[in-house]
Amino acid sequence: MSEAAERLGPMRAEVLDHLRDVGGAVGVGDVAAAVGLHPNTTRFHLDALARAGLAVRDVEQRTQRGRPKILYRAAHGHQSGRYESLADAMVRHFARGVDDRSERAVDAGAAWGDELRRARQEVEPDQPPLERLVAAMNDLGYQPHLVEETDPVLELRPCPYAALADADPAVICQLHLGLVRGILGPGQPWTATEIRPWVTPTTCRVLLGRKAGSAEPANA
Repeated sequence: MSEAAERLGPMRAEVLDHLRDVGGAVGVGDVAAAVGLHPNTTRFHLDALARAGLAVRDVEQRTQRGRPKILYRAAHGHQSGRYESLADAMVRHFARGVDDRSERAVDAGAAWGDELRRARQEVEPDQPPLERLVAAMNDLGYQPHLVEETDPVLELRPCPYAALADADPAVICQLHLGLVRGILGPGQPWTATEIRPWVTPTTCRVLLGRKAGSAEPANA
């Protein structure tokens, strides 16, 4: 596996490789057709690459009336520090409320996860919740692995916020706990009950459990 695929996840790395191969600005539809993904999923990856400083968003220059398209091109030079800067700003924001920052991080993660769940349900409305969880975390650049134990366990690696999580797990790790809860969402039996950081040097585990009062799932 290439360094980019290991760091970003194979799907996002393929999108980035295509941008670099093209060498110029292209639309979401062109990228989606080239890599074989749904346009909504492709847009998600492109926006994530832009936030990480690996891609640049441009607005199409039009001479005719009509809404201009958003175009994407590979960034030149090393700009991945923008990703860490974003995370660092998030940590500083939560640090303002020392007493409740863990709870606030869980709530923020849940809101983020809820947005991702809604976006995925528009594309695949019948996708089982645990399958949706694995797919969504893969879209975010992880290499998720669902371990079947008494209750399922989600293993996540590598963490793009690893340095910050190591220094301040009260924010970053709890953000990911909420993220998993939000992606799972309502109307299904599972929730994230606990996150265990660094069970190996590169792996965290999210413990899943059934919600109170939920029946034994026929198909998770």
